[in-house]
Amino acid sequence: MKMREILLVAMALVVGNVSYGAQIVYPKSQNVTINSDKTFFVGNEQTDKVLKINGEIINLHPSGGFKHVVKLNPGLNTFVIDNGTEQKTFKITRPQPVVASNSVAVEPIIYENSVVISLSKDNVPLRSTPVDAGLNRLQHLPKGLEFDAIGEERGFYKVKLGRDGFGFISMDSAIKTDKNKTDYANIQCCTHQHGKNEKFLELFLDRQVPYSVTDIGTGLDISVYNVVNYMFQKYDDFIEGKPFGYSSYYNADGALIVSMKEFPKVNPQNPLRDIKITIDAGHGGSEAGAIGCLGTKEKDVNLKIAQNLRNKLENLGAKVFMTRDDDSYVGLNERVEKSNYFDADIFLSIHNNSLSDSMADRDATGTETYYFYPQSKELAKILAKSISDKTGFKNGGQRGQSFAVIRNTQSIAVLIEVGYMINPDDNSKLIDEDFQNKVTDGIIDGLERYLRQDDI
Repeated sequence: MKMREILLVAMALVVGNVSYGAQIVYPKSQNVTINSDKTFFVGNEQTDKVLKINGEIINLHPSGGFKHVVKLNPGLNTFVIDNGTEQKTFKITRPQPVVASNSVAVEPIIYENSVVISLSKDNVPLRSTPVDAGLNRLQHLPKGLEFDAIGEERGFYKVKLGRDGFGFISMDSAIKTDKNKTDYANIQCCTHQHGKNEKFLELFLDRQVPYSVTDIGTGLDISVYNVVNYMFQKYDDFIEGKPFGYSSYYNADGALIVSMKEFPKVNPQNPLRDIKITIDAGHGGSEAGAIGCLGTKEKDVNLKIAQNLRNKLENLGAKVFMTRDDDSYVGLNERVEKSNYFDADIFLSIHNNSLSDSMADRDATGTETYYFYPQSKELAKILAKSISDKTGFKNGGQRGQSFAVIRNTQSIAVLIEVGYMINPDDNSKLIDEDFQNKVTDGIIDGLERYLRQDDI
């Protein structure tokens, strides 16, 4: 279906379903509370209409879509939408600003004597700072692991890592024990092994203790804390090579296993052959994602692009797994678990973007990519450029971000925000099949360049 046909169908649906003319996608109701000094009206109208909000003429995209920013004063704000024949009133309440008190910030608590805490669930983040957000995760650790806690700060235990190191564990993820001091481990044996396309470290200890694995680009730095007979009560090791995904865990025998995939040697003429790729179509089912100004649901656009990409990748010899292949809901952790079970080499999460009210006046457009682990930054950068080159969308670059689906994956993992659903021009293109083809061509071009290591 071509662009003109799609837009005509979209406008016919709007005219048929909305009696008062303009379809307002956001705000979501006519009486809302928004705690921001600004917001936007997002929606669409027939292009032969003159649409006004409080008397101000709204610029309509050729598709009929619009995004119009308005200021919000504290208290009740009233907006009348008028298309010349019909009117609709929106009432938006902005809460009164809270006056900052002179209260003193809560100081960290230092215990007189350390206490032993035990992790109460699996996959608990060990953090470098006492903040429950951002890129401060050092490692995810298993249930039952013990730490010496020396204090509290902002809802976190401050815990010892070896003699001189410290980290933070959420107080919601651990329980205090009746022990006075945690037992440190003896390292009994350490072996390095080299399998097919993989390198392993196997560290035998007499008990499980905290550890961290850090990707430094040329390999993995491994630190094991709270061990005896080592300087600073810390054991350090290294796995050399360019990481192409890695995992770490304690096995049933209590040994710490760190496994690093080596970057593959590919056929330059067909670099995608036999590469295992997970395609994750964001949202789905009851979770619509962003709603575009033309009424388009992000989940539907994501799935169309994902299915198109799957077909092309399979034709090029790649082995593809879809986290969803229909309009169904799949939890974030389930997406990661399925990809890890598939033993994917690359994980791609397909999304489209929106904005918060506080950023309403930002002229947001184009493609952005996100990664969590440094090993994925290179692919994120290449994909942002290759999609932009194919589509003409602005290259918004790559950013590190702690998104759940790219945080716990054991492969190279990138989340792609193809375009902005609330931008009328982006939205009109994202629903066009020819444009979706350009998007997937850009992704494939980026994957091939990455695997061949062109100009890197």
